Amino acid sequence: MPRPVGQIVLALSSMGLPLTQRVLRRGERRDAVLVELVLAGLLTRDVAMVAAGAPHRLRRAPAILLWLETAVALVAALLSLRLVLDPETRRRSVDPRPDPFEGLRRTAVGALFGLHTVRFRIFLQPDRGLRVAALDDEGHQGHGTPGARP
Repeated sequence: MPRPVGQIVLALSSMGLPLTQRVLRRGERRDAVLVELVLAGLLTRDVAMVAAGAPHRLRRAPAILLWLETAVALVAALLSLRLVLDPETRRRSVDPRPDPFEGLRRTAVGALFGLHTVRFRIFLQPDRGLRVAALDDEGHQGHGTPGARP
């Protein structure tokens, strides 16, 4: 990914919670569907990375962050699904003083985008968070050795 594009994605990721709240402000179902698609997209990408064995190629901290982000993405997507299905929940989602359920949903969405931002920042580093054995001599991703130490 070109560095300028990565920086834009990083900036948007860091603004994920306020952007989702802004989208939900109108209280329309299509806006809730858009937010749900974004959350489900992050979840799908995380699950695909885990299924492809990415945690074995990453250093310990980035691997833990990937697993944690996957779990939080599942929670955020499930909690936000209610916004798609229930008009009253959509209306309450923009209240300045949210009920406990909405507070939990906002916390999960905020945590998801926070974790994603940290992980993406690591990805933009020259080693991309990979174990040393997962890089070839030119610093490109190779096949790596499961269980290798950095």
